[in-house]
Amino acid sequence: MSGRGRGAALAVAALLLGAGAAGAQMNVQFESPVSEQPVFGPTEVRVKVQAGEPVDRVEYFVNGKPVAVSKIPPFNVTVDVGDDNTEREFRAVAYTRSGASAAGAVKTYAVRVDDVLNLKLRTLFVTVARGGRRDLALDEKDFQIFDNGTAQDVVTFGRDELPLTAVLLLDTSESMSEEDLEAVRRGARAFTNGMKPLDEAMVTLFSDRMLKATPFSSDPKALQASLSGVKAAGGTAVNDFLYMSLKLLEARQGQRVVVLFSDGSDVHSVVPGDDLLWKARTGQAMIYWIQLGGKHQSFTSAWRDYEANDHEYNALKRAVNESGGRILEIERADQLEGAFQVVLQELRQQYALGYYPSNGKGDGSWHKIDVKVRGLGDKVRTREGYVDN
Repeated sequence: MSGRGRGAALAVAALLLGAGAAGAQMNVQFESPVSEQPVFGPTEVRVKVQAGEPVDRVEYFVNGKPVAVSKIPPFNVTVDVGDDNTEREFRAVAYTRSGASAAGAVKTYAVRVDDVLNLKLRTLFVTVARGGRRDLALDEKDFQIFDNGTAQDVVTFGRDELPLTAVLLLDTSESMSEEDLEAVRRGARAFTNGMKPLDEAMVTLFSDRMLKATPFSSDPKALQASLSGVKAAGGTAVNDFLYMSLKLLEARQGQRVVVLFSDGSDVHSVVPGDDLLWKARTGQAMIYWIQLGGKHQSFTSAWRDYEANDHEYNALKRAVNESGGRILEIERADQLEGAFQVVLQELRQQYALGYYPSNGKGDGSWHKIDVKVRGLGDKVRTREGYVDN
């Protein structure tokens, strides 16, 4: 090898050694986050870089994905790692201007959860009557709540504060005359005209099928528009459409209620009464039933005998009473308007009590609720219980 060749080789070797020496001197240390620290959302990432020559940049990775680059000391960045409770690996790679590099890493861990408490607020709407009139002068300290016999702490209290979310479920089967239908329209108008700006409702006209339905709306005129042009038709399927209404209310907020009007017993429903009762027990909606024609009369039908039809009626009656609502019996259709007004007034004159069950297990068991007024002989009506799911 010529002298010039040996000189070039020595120069290259010197450069390689120099680069190796610079790389050997490089060190990347994490200052934040620290090992085993759980992190969520926007997270500050700080690294300390030691190098024998100027650092060109630091690249940052989370779980192998590039998330940021910093070119100016002190090489601090903020990255959003999301809200998942999971392990994460942070990695930083520093590069010098000559191309040398070094890396550092730290692993953060998920929060360890040994026991999950699913606290579900139970809201009770309570009607209190004294001497046949509703008592509206009580305070939070006057109430006691017992859940399966265990006293509970009242955590929320109010009067006429939560907006109403109502389904007006109106039977327009073929047994309804045109005069009856007009009475239904007047009753529904009376209810919707009494709505406040934050209230919302939907109107459903049914027989053995859906005849007409509106979306939830706070506009009384839009709701009332659905009442025109409907002709009575078909049989009666109360269970099916009441089940549907309770299901729709599960996703809504506020004081949830179904106001059912029907002039007859269920004949055509596919949903059995026991399933309807279960749906009422697992939700938090109240059911008010405006019943035209008075007491139930036993009957037989193509689907069920006397005993089976009585069972269906009793299941519906239990669903109404257990929900904290009630049955309003009227003899004539012209009493409908007044009945709807009574329901709305009662809903406006209820106490709202909230508590977190101290004995909840989520095991699907039935919890009996008792609400008492301290030291007073007032008559109290509210939801009778719930399924702990």
